[in-house]
Amino acid sequence: ERRRYIRDTYLATGDDRICKLEEFKIQAKGKFSQRRCKIAYTFVIGAGGSDRPNDHDDSEPLTLDIDQNGNADEKNDCVYLNIKENMEEGKSTTYMKLGASLSDEWGFDYISKIDDDSVLAIELLLELMEDELPPMPYNRRTYGGGIWASYAHHHMYAPGQFYFMSADLAHYVSNEITPEDRRKKMHWRHTEDADMGSFVFSNERPIKYINLNTQKIWAHPMKTEKEFRSAWASHRWKLPQYGVQFPFGPLCRTWLQGNGV
Repeated sequence: ERRRYIRDTYLATGDDRICKLEEFKIQAKGKFSQRRCKIAYTFVIGAGGSDRPNDHDDSEPLTLDIDQNGNADEKNDCVYLNIKENMEEGKSTTYMKLGASLSDEWGFDYISKIDDDSVLAIELLLELMEDELPPMPYNRRTYGGGIWASYAHHHMYAPGQFYFMSADLAHYVSNEITPEDRRKKMHWRHTEDADMGSFVFSNERPIKYINLNTQKIWAHPMKTEKEFRSAWASHRWKLPQYGVQFPFGPLCRTWLQGNGV
């Protein structure tokens, strides 16, 4: 249901610089000068059966042609991961594994993830890409989004509303860190975005963090269709959202109380 109104709103701008993943592949096979699409999107679905892991950790195919109910992708804009559907246990790292493999084949510079209750301003994302995000190989170990912090693991992380990382970091978190090591790095209460931050900052090399707290290009959370469509209708004069660079107030109180993720 949410896929329907996402398709109707920020994926329906008519801007040919955003396209389905499969359309991007078609354009990538042609002349570079004729390629218009800069952002390839896909909906990511855990489609494996009950016998499949939450995090792809074996030699089975990474993706499937149909979901666990035998449904095919009629809109040609979904990817079926060969894992059980889940939110916090490994879906995002499996998606990053897919993103890294797609980058190897099709040359993606960054892999991004957005919640299905976030409304994204595509035109502002394109501006961000042009102004702030260098292409490979000049973007190594780049990670960005909003900013929050893990008291338990002593690092910052990008909340799952919207974040992105360079393709080499996607490869690192999904291939260079083993599934067993990822489980060890997770918080005691598995939390997708905080855990992803733990994986990213376990890299021994410096991480370039692009903080979008001061200029958020998305609105979140929009839980109902009415809220989502209303946010989309008004996004042109409400986005970007300007905020503080780092939320010291709530985080310092949390730290002082000895709480946190």
